Formats: sequence, C-alpha cells, structure tokens
Amino acid sequence: MTVCDREHIIEVSQRDDGDFDVKAVTQCDHVREFIEMLGPLSIVDLTDKKNSKVWECVKNSKMSSTCLTPAAVLNACWLEAGLLSKNLAKSRGSISVEYLD
Repeated sequence: MTVCDREHIIEVSQRDDGDFDVKAVTQCDHVREFIEMLGPLSIVDLTDKKNSKVWECVKNSKMSSTCLTPAAVLNACWLEAGLLSKNLAKSRGSISVEYLD
C-alpha cells in the first residue's frame, strides 16, 4: 500500500546549452505545477542542494513534504547528465518507501 495512489512519468532531456528540461506525465495537479515551476535546470541545480532551484520550487509548491517526485526528478536528471549509471539504476529497480510496523 502507498500513501499516494498517483503515478508520474518523469522525462528529462539535456539541451545544447547543457541545461536540462523536465517534463512529467501525471494526473496530479500539484506535481504538474511543481514541474512547470522548475523551468530549465542547470548542473548546479542538480548538485548543489543549498542553491538548487529544485528545492526552492519544492518549498513554493503545494506538494506534500512526503512526495517522492523531487527525488525522482533529480534521479532522472542525474541519469541524463551521466552522473548516475543507467545500467546500475536499471539493475537496482524502483525507488520506493516501505512502511514497517
């Protein structure tokens, strides 16, 4: 069982100038708003938590603090940037949270 029943598909593409465009296929209005707030992301946004536009947008969005979408966005960006091995990511499977008693 999950807390949220929504699924999101995050797509990232690297632009010629080195920045990253993020798109999402989602039925969640809060996630859609968050993705629209992001705009193009720089490598600094992916690697510097203190100055990252990603975390600034999380703070200003209506998403729950427990939403996994920001982590999914960063993972997808890291894959596209070559900062995370695609083979390793595929071999490890999904990222999830398991609730234990």
